[in-house]
Amino acid sequence: MKFFMTDIHGDDKGMDLLLKQAQVDFTRDLIVFGGDMIDRGKESAKVVKRIKQLVDAYPEHVQALIGNHEEMARDYYRSGDNLWLRHGGRETIRDFEKTFSKADMDEHIEWMSNLPLVYEDEGFVYTHAGLNPFEALNHQSRDILWMSEADFYSISKDHLHALTMNRPVVHGHTPVERIYFDGCRLGCDLGSNTYSITEERGLGLVNLDQMIYYAYKPFTGKIEERSIMQY
Repeated sequence: MKFFMTDIHGDDKGMDLLLKQAQVDFTRDLIVFGGDMIDRGKESAKVVKRIKQLVDAYPEHVQALIGNHEEMARDYYRSGDNLWLRHGGRETIRDFEKTFSKADMDEHIEWMSNLPLVYEDEGFVYTHAGLNPFEALNHQSRDILWMSEADFYSISKDHLHALTMNRPVVHGHTPVERIYFDGCRLGCDLGSNTYSITEERGLGLVNLDQMIYYAYKPFTGKIEERSIMQY
């Protein structure tokens, strides 16, 4: 099975419940984490630690990508850019300092700062927010981490299919209440700790083989199984 989870934003409990619900087998399945592991939620350090452990233990079956929140942290530690501090960075720093030793904290920050922008297999292309159809997949600029839904979905399907060799793009970044597939793009961010309507905030785990997803809603504490809508 192929799975995708993105924009966890510090929801370690939701991540754990979903992985158990879907019975993900890290020795056989493929799971891609689409970035924005950190900020907004209370357990960013635990999320990063768990995903790094999985990537290290199962490098052929677990992949992780960088998101714009990891990019902000990267810029903060490398050049002193304070943008991150206005988007949940202060709380994440405190959580990291509480959870890790100095050496472990440095190791995890360096790891998440160097994650790739894009992952691809024979069936899909995975990224955090979008792709530039005029740049090769292995030479995408870091600007794609910030691509808005409006910009990404304004790109013609023909241009994207030419870039990806007809493989759908699986991504996150912009919160949605339901996951839809337009024949070219699949946006999977359910707004964990970020969506404007608190009751609708969720974390999703997408089964790409079966085109279903599990949605965990912290407000209710429940997990729903849903079909991915196509249009």
